[in-house]
Amino acid sequence: MNVLIATFLVPTSPSGVVTYCRTLVKDLTREGVQVTQVDASHTPTVWKKVLGVLKRIMRPLGGASWVVYDEFAYFTGLYLATRKLRNAGIDLIHAQDVRSGVAAYLALGRRTPIVLTCHFNDDPVKELVLAYALKPWFTRQLTAWYTYLFSYVKNYVFVSNYAYTQSRHLLPQDLTKRVLPNTVQLEGTFVSRTPSPTLTITNVGHIDERKNQKLLIEIGHELRLRNLSNFNIWLIGDGPKRQEYEQLAETLGLKEQVKFYGRHTAPWQLVAQSDLYIHTALNDNCPYSIIEAFAVQTPVLALPVGGIPEMLPESNGPLRGTDARSLANEIAPYFEANKRKSLAEAQAVHADYKFNHRKSVNELLHFYRQTVQEPSLVTAQAIPV
Repeated sequence: MNVLIATFLVPTSPSGVVTYCRTLVKDLTREGVQVTQVDASHTPTVWKKVLGVLKRIMRPLGGASWVVYDEFAYFTGLYLATRKLRNAGIDLIHAQDVRSGVAAYLALGRRTPIVLTCHFNDDPVKELVLAYALKPWFTRQLTAWYTYLFSYVKNYVFVSNYAYTQSRHLLPQDLTKRVLPNTVQLEGTFVSRTPSPTLTITNVGHIDERKNQKLLIEIGHELRLRNLSNFNIWLIGDGPKRQEYEQLAETLGLKEQVKFYGRHTAPWQLVAQSDLYIHTALNDNCPYSIIEAFAVQTPVLALPVGGIPEMLPESNGPLRGTDARSLANEIAPYFEANKRKSLAEAQAVHADYKFNHRKSVNELLHFYRQTVQEPSLVTAQAIPV
């Protein structure tokens, strides 16, 4: 079987989708599957120059113009990049976003079935509306566009059931789906934690509003107000809010306790050296950082948002508080090693079943075979106006 992995994200993008693709390539290759990849970096050079001109015109306008440019650029770029693969014997398209999947499908002559992994946190329209404060009339057009794109796709992989429930209003009625959470196989040097009177807390993610590391810094401040000062916070990642959060840590007197590591090629190696992983994102689907913490047996506490309640044992890991003060009250007992040990043991049993990598790969390969054998072509609707 020859599988085309299609995504608009380039390999250097700071996204869990890139991690997913990298792991997927290794797994499929190990199973004897031929893999071809296409992303935005494969856009033909001439078309890149055309898009560059359009970008200078459209992007400064912001809002809807920015969204229109991105939708047009990524769709056409993937389409033209994939046209060169028409004679490559592609049996199946495994797309990481619906734009790339449909662009590749059309470029290959509407003959190759699509499996789409849905990585979005709610649905792609809602994410764009929130990011760009889009007006209702444009939101309606964007909804029609995405409903049209999804009409081409019958086979779906969701990494959480939450993502399916949030997006099903855009999806075709006759879809086939699997819920396969992200899984990991960690490769590299494992550095175990050493006993220390200082509690080390880690957090991995893009430093931005959604990942909400600001809350963790504020929790640190609240812990100090309770005379719990024997802790460090390691923030692993980079992003637009880093400078602001560095200033916040200094303002709250936590400059020596909060360390910003920036982007790290193997963040789990730092998590493995820590005592507690705390995930403060405002919304997340199935973050790799939590799965990697499970893999290195670092106990996890997380806000129960998005798909995260599906990842944690019901009474072992979800945080209930809504602000820094109440959350500090919940976290304080985990300064005790025995409390952390009990949490890690409960989560290990859960993770061994929920995030079994071998089982997930086998289920995906079965879904591939099922998809290729079933009728793959659908009648596309006219592009909505």
